[in-house]
Amino acid sequence: MVLHATLRRRVLWGLLGATLSPSVLAAPTSASGYPQRPVTFISPFQAGGATDLMARVLAQKLGAALGQPFVVENRVGATGLIGETAVMRAKPDGYTILIASNSSHVIAPLLQAKRPFHPVNDFEPISMLSSYPLALTVAAGSPFKSVADLLAQAKTQPGTLNFGSVGQGSVIHLVSEQFAQQGQVKLTHIPYKGTPALTTALLSGEIGMRFDSVGSTKLLVEAGRAKVLAVSGPTRSALMPQVPTLREAGVSGVDALVWVGAFAPKGTPQPIVDLLREKMQSLLRNDPEVKRVLAGNGMDPIGSQSTEFAKAIADESNRWSQLLTRIDLQLN
Repeated sequence: MVLHATLRRRVLWGLLGATLSPSVLAAPTSASGYPQRPVTFISPFQAGGATDLMARVLAQKLGAALGQPFVVENRVGATGLIGETAVMRAKPDGYTILIASNSSHVIAPLLQAKRPFHPVNDFEPISMLSSYPLALTVAAGSPFKSVADLLAQAKTQPGTLNFGSVGQGSVIHLVSEQFAQQGQVKLTHIPYKGTPALTTALLSGEIGMRFDSVGSTKLLVEAGRAKVLAVSGPTRSALMPQVPTLREAGVSGVDALVWVGAFAPKGTPQPIVDLLREKMQSLLRNDPEVKRVLAGNGMDPIGSQSTEFAKAIADESNRWSQLLTRIDLQLN
């Protein structure tokens, strides 16, 4: 009996070692049985934006790869904090996963007097999935033909030019504030609930400008309903190679990118985190359809390691904190 128990323990330790080996992608599934039922991706923003698109593309592909449905649930509100908090409080079993952006995961918590969560310590960062620049956009009938035109009017009529965002404290909001600060102008912020409402406001003339993803903006440009004056980020967008960066247009220091990443609740078993990361990385790097969808929406695939992602979040949190201090912005 003793020999039998010892042998059994050795076999179990051997299986565990195989499970933890990153070279055996299927091992965590066979060892843990994950997933045995549908997995929920929570997206903290409305359908139609880049974060939601990333969630749905991965859900479809992961469901086919792992043999269980991956469903997307949009839990919107409070600049993503409602969806974020729901995942933080979920059972750490791998069946509730957050697909979020730096708007909801890094910036929104910084704007609260009492931080609702720590972006690294209260979650298991899985992978930074993709990133994209933002397009400074005006309606097709706008008198602005360049960033210089826009800044000139904003300087002669301070506060009369409105800009929109998808929520107070979103990346789009803060990039706009950063743009105003670096351009030395005063702009008025109007927040909206999601990309569709923000687009309607721009096209109707309710706001004079907005920053938004290059993917959704390109569709408006092709339809003749909008024009792009510049893009954020250190380099031009492959989706709009003719459009200058803000730095090229004369406004430096506005190099922010929006990223979309995957997170699990703190305490989720490491083999499940590893399995999801490896599957996501494989799809981002190798699946032609995933690459085509991302490229068509101006998103660059990343698929980082978990440790790299955690460090990037910490570094970015420090940078946004400094900006928030300079512009003295806090929600409550």
